[in-house]
Amino acid sequence: MRSALLAQIRQEQPKEQVNRLAVVETYPPFGSLVPLTGVFSLAQTAARITAPGELPGMSVRFGKLTNDDLDAYRFVCTQYIGLIRYADPDEKVVGYDKAGRFKACDDAIAAVGRARDVLKKTDAKDEAQKADVTAFQKEVSAIGVNLAGFFALIPQGDFVKALSLSQKLRNMDTDKDNQLSEEEVTTVRSGMKPLAQDDTDVVAALRKLGAGRLLIP
Repeated sequence: MRSALLAQIRQEQPKEQVNRLAVVETYPPFGSLVPLTGVFSLAQTAARITAPGELPGMSVRFGKLTNDDLDAYRFVCTQYIGLIRYADPDEKVVGYDKAGRFKACDDAIAAVGRARDVLKKTDAKDEAQKADVTAFQKEVSAIGVNLAGFFALIPQGDFVKALSLSQKLRNMDTDKDNQLSEEEVTTVRSGMKPLAQDDTDVVAALRKLGAGRLLIP
């Protein structure tokens, strides 16, 4: 099902460009954006890496993302785009809008995979070099630029909500294993507030969708 949806979005890209944005009637709820804002935050953290000795920390986080995980991120993008309701009579404009959104997301996730692979090669060396940092930062920049383009086309209030929830979930990762267990979500620890019911519902929906591993990249 995922591969069919991804292929459909790719096929909808028109051969000719259009010169205006599509008219959108409504956007879907922000919940599907939470995993993507997590990747955006990961890229922001990675962008601060300047020394070869700092790469192993990033290798732990990027290294846990499998190719299946990357496809799951693409599926989240596809589902979100598919739920956008357009009020534009021009199907070509709508098709270009959908394809442009997906391309931004797809290019970002492809860069995540390349960044991960750069780090894997670096791990195999006796000592990381400055060139490894440069290669890594090239891909990190591609992640940030493409996701910024994707987020620029959605309601900014939804982006803020998704980013806020993503940050809350990362703070709940008390054992710092870059995974979020059910216990970590439901247990209220000292100095922390429990998730609001709406946020809890978002997490449950993402887990049901099969995106539980993507909550805190």
